[in-house]
This record gives sequence, structure tokens and C-alpha cells, in this order.
Amino acid sequence: MNDSARLAIFCGKGGVGKTTLSLAAGLQHAMNGHRVLVVSSHPISELALAVSLDGLSARFPQAAPNLFVIYIDPRDLIADLVNKYFPVPMMAKKILNSSVFTNLIEVAPGLKEFFFLGRLQELSERRGAANPATSAYDYLIWDAPASGHFLSTLRAAKNFEVFLTGPMAAAGAQIHRFFSNRKNIQLFPVTPLEEMAIAETLDVAKAMATDFDLTCSAVLLNCASPLCSATESDIAKMQATPDSSPAMHFAVERGLTERQRMVELRERLSLPQLLIPRITNWANDLDLLVRIGAGMDLSQFS
Repeated sequence: MNDSARLAIFCGKGGVGKTTLSLAAGLQHAMNGHRVLVVSSHPISELALAVSLDGLSARFPQAAPNLFVIYIDPRDLIADLVNKYFPVPMMAKKILNSSVFTNLIEVAPGLKEFFFLGRLQELSERRGAANPATSAYDYLIWDAPASGHFLSTLRAAKNFEVFLTGPMAAAGAQIHRFFSNRKNIQLFPVTPLEEMAIAETLDVAKAMATDFDLTCSAVLLNCASPLCSATESDIAKMQATPDSSPAMHFAVERGLTERQRMVELRERLSLPQLLIPRITNWANDLDLLVRIGAGMDLSQFS
């Protein structure tokens, strides 16, 4: 592997399954013997409620040491900077606890996003890791926040470059260049085949191309109906008949609608599509992640 790990970004509308797919891809890499770091958009306590990795070490003892999941809180990064330049603990504590400082962090446009992106760049380039063990990884995955927050985060570095001068502007320019370099980034919008999520996917793809000159690597179509990948003859056999149950009518109509939306999305966004099938039964979250990850070969989009 190179000294820099390519950053795979899972982005899209809130609630489309970015976190689950990020962890599924990470676990699949870990099971294949690669060290992978997943940067979650959720604090670890919240993440554990959404997707549990309980039992990972027992079920996958070889994969467990290769999978790292972290949450980056920019407030902690800013606090580290204060402690660095004010080595007297009492003085640093006074600054960090002052209302002026805490309010500044919350209201300063793009400040938290700027520190977050800088840390993400450091992780990708294996620089500045507090724990050397977590820097020796092969893959870096960012489970990005919802589209609006995701785009505003990326634009923060560009704004620092444009509107500031001095060291902060230079740092902003460096971060912006990193996140505008196709060699560094793989962008994977995640969307179910639903109108609002598709519309947001199109907006994100357009914004990334316009603001960062980045093309999406592939669109991940999450929770897709089996009819999306069925042949025409298979579909003919599955058509609901007048005496079919209401559930059968609904499933077929929904599947055909998703199939049509998949075609329309391909026409509007000429990118590879990866179908993530809808899974209805699983024993636990690890089982779900393994089943999803088995069908997610993202290396084909390198």
C-alpha cells in the first residue's frame, strides 16, 4: 500500500444507510486482512445504538484487530491546540472554560469543519496520529453527515482559503487541494430508489463536480428490490395476478417503480451503479453487515 490511504466517502441524504454501508465495507476489508479506519459522523455512543458491533472479536477474531471506528470531535482538536500553545494547565483550562472561547467555537463560520477536515487529511496521509497503531491502515472510510452538512463541511476549507490571509488561509488552501484531488478521494453517494433521496444524490453529484471538480466513483443503490436486477422474463413470471394478495401487488408495483427510477437515474447521472439488495431477515447487526459487505466490491471503481 501507499503511504497515503485513499479516502472513500459515503455521502447522501440522512437516513439512507450510509453508516451501515460504511461499516459493512469496513468489515469486509478487515475480513480480507486489511486494516481499515471508519470515521463515523455519529458519536460512538450513538453509533452503538444504531449499528452494534458486539461479538466482533468472538465471531471474527482475525478481522477484529483490523477494524477501527472513531468519531472526530473538532472541539477536542481545538482544545488540543490550546493546550499545546498554553502549556500551563491552569491557563489553558481558563481559556477553554471561558464563555467567549466556547461561543467563538460555535459561531465562527466553518471553524469546526476546518479542524475536522484537517484531521481527516492527516489520517489519510498518516500524519499526526496520536496512536501510531491506528495510523497503519490500508483503507479510510468517511461515513459523512447528511448532504447539506457534508457540502458545507467541504466548502469550509475553500472559504478559509478565499476569505482569510496568513497561516489559516494557507492551511485552508492545502486542505481544499487535498479534497479536490481525484487521486485522494473516492465518492460514493448512497440512495434508495426514492424520489427525494435521488434528487439529493443528483444535487450532491453536481455540487461536487462544480465546487471540487470531483466525479462520483459509483452510486450505491441501497435496499434495492430484487426486480431491479431481474431479467425481463423473470419479471413476467412474477407479475401479480388478479387473485394475488395485496402484499404481492404492492411488492411487484414497488419493485417495478424502483426499476424504472434506476433507469432514469442512470440517464441523468452517467455513473456506475451498485445494487445493494434489500435484506429482510438477519440474526444480528454483524450478520447484516457481513451479508451487505459480501456484495460490495468497491475496488472495481478504483
